[in-house]
Amino acid sequence: MGNAVGQPNDSLIAMQDLAALLKGICGEKFVFTDREYLLNYETDQTMNLRYPFDILIKPAFAREISEILKVCNQYNIPVTPRGGGSGVTGGALPVMGGVVLSLERLNRIVCINKLESYVIAESGVVTADLCKAVEEEGLYFPVLPSSGAYSFVGGNVAENAGAINSCKYGNIGAYVLNMEVVLPTGEIIWTGANVSKSATGLNLTPFFVGSEGILGIITQVVLRLLPPCLPEVQLLASFNKLENACNAVQDIKGACLSPAAVELIGKNAITMTAGFLAEPLPLVTPDVTAHLLIGLQEYHPDVLHRSLEKLVTLIAKYTDNDVLVAETTLEKEQLSKLRFNIGNAMTSGGRNYRDIDACIPVGALYNYIRRVEDICAGNNLSLVFFGHALDGNLHTMIVMDETQLAGQTPTLDKAVDGIYEYAISLGGVISGEHGIGSLQKPYLKWQFSPTQLSLMRRLKSFFDPNGILNPGKIL
Repeated sequence: MGNAVGQPNDSLIAMQDLAALLKGICGEKFVFTDREYLLNYETDQTMNLRYPFDILIKPAFAREISEILKVCNQYNIPVTPRGGGSGVTGGALPVMGGVVLSLERLNRIVCINKLESYVIAESGVVTADLCKAVEEEGLYFPVLPSSGAYSFVGGNVAENAGAINSCKYGNIGAYVLNMEVVLPTGEIIWTGANVSKSATGLNLTPFFVGSEGILGIITQVVLRLLPPCLPEVQLLASFNKLENACNAVQDIKGACLSPAAVELIGKNAITMTAGFLAEPLPLVTPDVTAHLLIGLQEYHPDVLHRSLEKLVTLIAKYTDNDVLVAETTLEKEQLSKLRFNIGNAMTSGGRNYRDIDACIPVGALYNYIRRVEDICAGNNLSLVFFGHALDGNLHTMIVMDETQLAGQTPTLDKAVDGIYEYAISLGGVISGEHGIGSLQKPYLKWQFSPTQLSLMRRLKSFFDPNGILNPGKIL
């Protein structure tokens, strides 16, 4: 551990003195400096990246976070907020060292208001736990990311996270009514109101949704809830030609259907995941080049039945293979098992992946995939693609073994450059749901004009004049 951290000149403080100040705020047993203990907080799910830092602190209340930030702001100490560590773009990595502030102790569901249809939760509540608690009260929160078993609500809001059913329900930002936020200078604010409509003053809430912790630390979130959406069915269709699967997606989008999920799974993802699971899986045969996993949720059984009939008829135009329909929980788990194990397959056997979750127009889906395949093939890189096809938010992941992770950065960078350049040329964006963090930061200037970037930097400086909060991210 170094002797001091912070900006140059007279803003330094010895580490032992800083640790003593932080222990005085939230207690000795919640401030950690032991190197071995800090190791788990040096990484998240972003490839094999690791950044050492000096102090880990685990506050339990917004008022403690306020005092922590006042101290760190006074001494220009970098502070990296951390949720569940599920990010894949380096958003929770302490790239400037300093202090990591974990929100894991802010894990209380404050209330579920059935009459007004909202839940108030602290930022460290696990997303799946929130969804379950809401369901038990007869309501529904629709945004459960694939990482929902360990990602935190506050982190999902900070990233404006999506889920497989975002094509019907949108990203999590669409449900945020209000937030408690601690600013980098220590002030505690609420950004909105716990009502369904407001045209009162400037709306501060969107500033913090998707801000990735660079403007403030989210401590509580008020999320709008929906009535329970039952019944539900899932379909799994296989295609012998990728182009047919992409054309089916376009037809679904234009057919006045509102599916809860349309997941496209490519050949490499099917093969890799089937090999990883090493068990019989539905519609996995040598001639299949793509799957569509489709979910339907409607409030009335008759509407669900009509949508199902229309969807099956539409899919039959593009494949002669069977279309499987699942209604029970067990049947749905079997149909979706391959899809939800792709991530595990990509990180098995010493492999890892470079996350690319560009979002492009649905009409360009097939051309985008083909260009990405060509770029990866030209750079001797393995591609696995899958994801939210009806959103155009297809995850095109570059999978690498340990040797490539250690020594092929220039080749990887060249491929990523080409992919993002093409996605942006199509009218797409760098990220649909995983954020910018530190990994995607170099590409932001490809997306925005100098004027736009300057405005973003000025907003950052306004909220965080000393630049202490999650430095090295986005801008």
